[in-house]
Amino acid sequence: MRWTYFLLLGIVAVAAATWIWHGPLGAGDQFARAVDARARAMLDHYEMYHVEARMERTPLRRRVILSGPADDFQRSEIKRMVEAQPGVAEAVWSTASKPVESTQ
Repeated sequence: MRWTYFLLLGIVAVAAATWIWHGPLGAGDQFARAVDARARAMLDHYEMYHVEARMERTPLRRRVILSGPADDFQRSEIKRMVEAQPGVAEAVWSTASKPVESTQ
């Protein structure tokens, strides 16, 4: 019976540490802003000014949501390059962002 109290205490401690880390200390928001800035710099380098990349924040996850006009090749390459950024687990295109056809 005593081990359940220690388990409960451990769960409460982890929840409190997580809340403090992502809330008052702001490390979660700093992390998200840093990923957003690196993704924006990468998109600007490849002159993809109309494409947006935003870290998912509600809840804070290591997923980047991409949106904007891009053809199928650009979409796959942008997804691959954003996923290669440090701290990003996954990049997905927004369902509201439809691919554009290549103009050739």
